[in-house]
Amino acid sequence: MSQRQVLPTNVKPVHYDLTLKPDLETFVFYGQVKVDLEVKEDTTKIVLNTHDIKIYSAVLTSTSLKTELKQSAKSIDYDAKKDQAILTFEQTMPGNAKALLDIQFEGELNDQMAGFYRSTYKDAEGKTQYLATTQFEATDARRAFPCWDEPALKATFDVTLIVPSELTALSNMNVISEKPYLNTGKMISGKHEGKHEGATGKHEGKHEGATGKHEGKHEGKHEGKHESSGAVEKKLKEVKYATTPQMSTYLLAFVVGPFEYIEAHTSGENNGHPIQTRVYALPGSVEQGRHALRVATAALEYFAQVFGEPYPLPKIDMVAIPDFEAGAMENWGLVTYRNVALLFDEKSSSIVFKKSTAYTVCHELAHQWFGNLVTMEWWEHLWLNEGFATWVGWLAVDHIFPEWNIWVSFVNEDMPRALNLDALRSSHPIEVAVNDPAEIHQIFDAISYYKGASVIRMLSSWLSVDTFLAGVRRYLQKHKFGNASTMDLWQALSDEAGVDVSKFMTLWTKSIGYPVLTVEETGNHVIKVTQSRYLSTGDLDASEDTTVWWNPLGILTPEKIESYTLTEKSQNFNIPESGLYKLNAGQTSVYRVNYPIEAVLRLAEEIKKGPDGMLSNAADRVGLIADAGNLSVSGEQRTTAFLELAQAFVDEKDYFVWAQLSMHFSNIISVWSKEPESVVASLKTLRRSLFAPVAHRLGWDFAPTDDYLTNLLRVLALTNAGRSNDPETVAEAKKRFWEFVQGNDEALHPNLRGPVYGIVLLTAEDEAEEVKLWESILKIYNDEKLPIDQRMTALNALGGVKSQELVMRYLKMSLDDSQVRGQDSIYVFRALGINSDARDLFWKYFSENYDTLHSKFSKSLSLFGSAVRSAVSGFTSFEKIEEIEAFFADKDTKEYARPLQQALEAAKVNAKWIERDSVVVADWAKKNAA
Repeated sequence: MSQRQVLPTNVKPVHYDLTLKPDLETFVFYGQVKVDLEVKEDTTKIVLNTHDIKIYSAVLTSTSLKTELKQSAKSIDYDAKKDQAILTFEQTMPGNAKALLDIQFEGELNDQMAGFYRSTYKDAEGKTQYLATTQFEATDARRAFPCWDEPALKATFDVTLIVPSELTALSNMNVISEKPYLNTGKMISGKHEGKHEGATGKHEGKHEGATGKHEGKHEGKHEGKHESSGAVEKKLKEVKYATTPQMSTYLLAFVVGPFEYIEAHTSGENNGHPIQTRVYALPGSVEQGRHALRVATAALEYFAQVFGEPYPLPKIDMVAIPDFEAGAMENWGLVTYRNVALLFDEKSSSIVFKKSTAYTVCHELAHQWFGNLVTMEWWEHLWLNEGFATWVGWLAVDHIFPEWNIWVSFVNEDMPRALNLDALRSSHPIEVAVNDPAEIHQIFDAISYYKGASVIRMLSSWLSVDTFLAGVRRYLQKHKFGNASTMDLWQALSDEAGVDVSKFMTLWTKSIGYPVLTVEETGNHVIKVTQSRYLSTGDLDASEDTTVWWNPLGILTPEKIESYTLTEKSQNFNIPESGLYKLNAGQTSVYRVNYPIEAVLRLAEEIKKGPDGMLSNAADRVGLIADAGNLSVSGEQRTTAFLELAQAFVDEKDYFVWAQLSMHFSNIISVWSKEPESVVASLKTLRRSLFAPVAHRLGWDFAPTDDYLTNLLRVLALTNAGRSNDPETVAEAKKRFWEFVQGNDEALHPNLRGPVYGIVLLTAEDEAEEVKLWESILKIYNDEKLPIDQRMTALNALGGVKSQELVMRYLKMSLDDSQVRGQDSIYVFRALGINSDARDLFWKYFSENYDTLHSKFSKSLSLFGSAVRSAVSGFTSFEKIEEIEAFFADKDTKEYARPLQQALEAAKVNAKWIERDSVVVADWAKKNAA
């Protein structure tokens, strides 16, 4: 606790009255904030958070024993490293009193997707225009106004925005008044400039010394405004919003732009009254918000029911923002999204986006209760927000779309994200100490989100979902409008369930990693189960194997599920006489299982029985593949054991099982890409023998009667068949691609466009054909009339080329904001990171342009971390890893230390895997070629 970089506690904010006047031409905003304070002790100093804010004046009025003292700050100093402004006053403010701090200030509408920032879009004439929006989590409210920017320092907020009359202005709450704005001179503007310079020359100088760079930036733009202010005066309006409930600064938000909206109301069944729900988007695209709107109205009623608490605000707005670093942000009552995370075109969007949009909406709306109504006390409890919203977000999607089989999807997609990262030494516990705000963005990762959600799913399955949710209701009631910690949740669940939940859950949240359970058949229908930490490097040292996890075993047998629990290093359990058993029924628990080969062979026979066998739940089959695939990476099993097991799935019908197989085949083929061509060809032949028959059976056409999962399987099967050089699939893909490019939209269903772009580029006969294909896909990306997800699909596909010239063009595009938005460069990096033909050039380009890239993403460090991860993690040779380590040796990597360590370790995992199994796989390939 004492290590945390926090503000002094001599004063506490209770209420902010904030007025902001953004200028979308000069990118300057002017502001005034009046903060009601409780003065806790006698003091002459107030320290609060600011970042790139210039304070003009700070006036303090303190009231004590009916006497009023009003004084201006005698000095305003800045500590840029700590993001703090220090206001010093002549006379002491007495403790146990109230005060009002009135600050006038100026800031910049930056282009860094952080704080109060500007985002670009093209108008009907194709001209670039700007809108203003916010992103405050974790610590960027301080970029918009001086404040106490810590989650536990909750306050209420009155917001007033002064904006051009023709624009829409939104904030967390509903509008209570809107009127023409007349500049009365009370708020900072050009008229005050002369006065300010003379009046506070001393402070001006100090400010310049502290942040000279930022001063110059503002001065030029700000001055320009005043020179032209005598020209056409834009009509402005003043929009006031209702007072917010008690909330943290990071959840405040405002958006200003030419938005259109569609609206619906919830049924009101569980909220007591209908909730006004809107989707806002730029002109021409708002109808693509219908799917999100339908999901939102259903989710708001569902959450009110399961949380036992009505949605606490009068409205919810969801806004699509063109430039947005994350996927979405749960600002209370005003959720902001990347376009691609909110907008879905029923006619021309790919089906995969239907689920991701529904989930993102449910995740963000879950936060309105879990995160906003009750907020983590400090950032080390971030997982409480994100892990819970991930789990309950999927719970809501499952409620709204039961036919989507969401929990098998979770086992197939979300759990692997967590377990792959957590199998590295450079992982971190779910609950991680965060002292410096600069470290916070690094823990918004698969551990906080997906391991957090996996652990919650394990606990809720063990307690029962009903008991778990009853405990959550208890927690929300006790802490609403306040802050809470992980222990507060465990306490509420313990009180509800009558067991000490913290006793075993603390092992999961405070310890790094997870176990592999090794099963030994000892005879007499008994198995011995031993747990040890699982590392994908396969080189666990005894000193690292100290945690004894609590593991619900859920042993599946042909008759029933045995609810055993492993609580010691090693324990014995009974199994049926048939010798048929599988640990982790339904894959609800967080561990891998290493079975003896005899047990694997018995389970493989059971797989062949399909729905009549013991493994009728697809989650169990997915889990079996996931364990076999990952244990071959770490060396507990041979890679050939996975390849043999895969062949048992030849008659499989379930999409998720095929998707898990696809993931492991892609991984093996990617890591083996530099091995002899005959070996890679054998791996692709096996993949083709499994997927091509499914592709041929399902075909290319989508019938209205096909269900959601059949359509996903069709896309997956055609992708794998085509990428494994199935002649029929490749020929059809090329035929349909050229028909589509020539204007026949029917030739290529939106669901198949991404896969087909990938197949045709991968199977191009020569460089001339590849260039022609690439240029055609580039044209699709550049077509701004297309839905955003279709354009991103094309952008992603462009990275799948062999031509080094095209790879270089693609890389240069990523640095040109007029071609690729900063936020979308993530697609470029990911595409190149998984392309074995582009890896070396990508790394060369990254290392030679490191300073440019670092500077470009210096304010969007999660994007820079993603670039580092993509550029490094795919390598498979120790020599290359040494070269990369040497490159970073003299760099200050503090801001992206985690993704760098994780990427280097992932590359080492690949290198060790190849070193260990390349000969075995080569022998297998020879036998299979014979």
